[in-house]
Amino acid sequence: MDYDFSMAWHDDPKHPFAGIAEKLKRADENIAYLHGEIGRFFDGCKYPVIPYIDGQEWEDAINYHASLAIPIAFSVLCGEIIHHMRSCLDHIAWHFSSAQYRREHDSRIEFPIYRDKPLTKDQIARYNGKVEGITKPRVRELIEELQPYHRGSDAINHPLCIIHDMDRFDKHRELMMISSCIHWTVPGATIADIVAAMRQNEGKPLTPEEQTRAERTLQMETKISPQVAFVQFGNRQREPIIPSLKQLQDIVDRTVNIFAAQV
Repeated sequence: MDYDFSMAWHDDPKHPFAGIAEKLKRADENIAYLHGEIGRFFDGCKYPVIPYIDGQEWEDAINYHASLAIPIAFSVLCGEIIHHMRSCLDHIAWHFSSAQYRREHDSRIEFPIYRDKPLTKDQIARYNGKVEGITKPRVRELIEELQPYHRGSDAINHPLCIIHDMDRFDKHRELMMISSCIHWTVPGATIADIVAAMRQNEGKPLTPEEQTRAERTLQMETKISPQVAFVQFGNRQREPIIPSLKQLQDIVDRTVNIFAAQV
């Protein structure tokens, strides 16, 4: 794909994508606010810090967070953030559509996001209805190249597909499903140290001393913290919402960059 990322549209109020830039800015502000609210929420709970893996207190903390009720406001805010991302894509399709098509088919215009390739006559007609007002052939080609169905069976994990599905569920079915969970962070250096120790033994099991040192290092370096997670994220479960939202935001930003080069 001949993408050009040289267009500066984020800070240019006269750029046709200035509205999109504001939506992404608002999404970023909401993510930062949500991050802070989550921190304050856990600071006020019974186990803001997870004990080491040892004894009854560990089990109590795990059970506590497994059943901890998350404020509904977090789900509402997640839905708003995802909607800003989805509408950014729709604004792209609107911008490149002709004035006549906007007047005659304003409700059809949309940035199509398809998990399965349109094959039947009706499916192809629905897809075309979203983009046939776009006057630049290259823009229509780019939209088709970005379709999740090109990933085959992994289309459900395409970031654009995740955004589309989340936005659709939030608008028409239910609030964003989130829950409390425990998140483990193991520094890469720790894993590398353990692997290096194993390699010194040429693949043989670690000696008792090495095993004790590895376990102690792992316990000291591993960070275990409570998190708010999406119940479902593509086909993955319990994905922490803040890094997941930032990942989706970055993808939308990169996607807008692609089309900014066509303005």
